[in-house]
Amino acid sequence: MKYGIITHYAVHNHGASLQLNALIKVLKKDFNIEAKALRFETNYDFADKSVKEKHQISIKSVGYFVNYIRERGLKLFLFNIKKKQLFSRFNAQENLIGESSKTSAPLDGVIIGSDEVFSLFAGPTPEFFGYNLPSKKVFAYAGCFGPTTIEDVKRVHCEDFVRNGLNSMVGLSMRDQNSIAIAKEYTGKDAELVVDPVILYGYKEELSRLTNPGLPKYLLVYAYESRLNDPKEYQSILDYAHSKGMIVVCPGFYHQWADKNINTDPVELLRYFKYAECVVTDTFHGCVLSLITGRDMAVRLRDNTNKLLNLMKEYGIDDRGIDDQWDLNIIFNKRVDWNFVNDQIDKRRAASKDYLKRMIEL
Repeated sequence: MKYGIITHYAVHNHGASLQLNALIKVLKKDFNIEAKALRFETNYDFADKSVKEKHQISIKSVGYFVNYIRERGLKLFLFNIKKKQLFSRFNAQENLIGESSKTSAPLDGVIIGSDEVFSLFAGPTPEFFGYNLPSKKVFAYAGCFGPTTIEDVKRVHCEDFVRNGLNSMVGLSMRDQNSIAIAKEYTGKDAELVVDPVILYGYKEELSRLTNPGLPKYLLVYAYESRLNDPKEYQSILDYAHSKGMIVVCPGFYHQWADKNINTDPVELLRYFKYAECVVTDTFHGCVLSLITGRDMAVRLRDNTNKLLNLMKEYGIDDRGIDDQWDLNIIFNKRVDWNFVNDQIDKRRAASKDYLKRMIEL
C-alpha cells in the first residue's frame, strides 16, 4: 500500500523532521506501507508581515534577511545556511518528501500529523484539515492544535472550516488534551490520545550505533535560537554547568552565549542527547528526545504549555519545570522515575500502534 503524510515537511526543525521520518519508518516496518510526505502550499493569511516574508520567498524577502543579519549576526545566518543544507541532504537520503497533493495519483490513505498541523497561527491551510487530498481514507495521527484554543478558532472565524475538516476524517487521534478538547467541541467525537511518532518509533537502532561525540562533559541546551537568550536565563545555565565541571553545548540551534554550538542533521542530534549529562530545553521534542534517551531534563515552560506540560504529566516528569527563579540545582537534585517513564512509553506505544492498525484496516 501507498500512503501520503500531511505534516510540516519543509521546516528546518529537528523535531518536525524526526517525527516525519519516524512515522514513515513505523508504517514500513509494522504495516509494509510505503509512505512519503505530500507537498502543499502553506497558508499565511494570519501571519504577520515578517513571517510571510521569511516563508514566501520573493524580492520582498530581501529586507527580512538583511534585518535578520543586522539584528542576529552573520554567524547565526551562516549557521542556518549550513543547517538548511544538512536538512536538504537528510530529506533526500531518507526519501521523506514525495509528490504534490494536487498531482499525486490516488493513494490508499493519507495521514494528517504529527506536530502542530491544526494550529491556526499562520493561516487556515486546507490540506491540514483533510481538504484537497488524493485518498478517500484520511485520518489524523497525533495531531496538535499547538497554542490554538477554541477561542482562537472562533476569533478567526474558522469554526466551519475546522468542523467540516475534522468531521471528514475517518479517525481522529491527538497528542495532547487541548487538541482532544477542540476536536470534541467541533465533532462531538472523543479523539484518541496517542504518542508522538518519535516515541512511537523510538530510534533504538539508530541510537545503538551512535558513538560518543568525544566532547568534554556537557549540559545540552535544545531551544530555538530566539529563546533562552535572556541573560538571567542563560547565565543560570552557564553557572550551573560550569559549577559541575560541564560545558554548555547547543546542537541544532545557534546561541552565541553557549560554550559550543554544533550544526547537525536530525538523527545526528540524537548522538548529542544520548551522551549529555543532562538537558535544558523549552521545546516539546527536546523533552521527547530526553525521554527516549533517558536524560535528566529541566524544562522551561512558555506559551507551549498546552502540549508540553501535558506530555510531562503523562510521563510523571511535570516536576521538571523551571520557574522564574531558575534554580537548576533544585530540578537536577530530583530523580526521574525511569521505570515509570519506560513503562508508560511501552503502554502508550502499544495503544498508539493499535490505533494505527485499526485505521489502516478500515
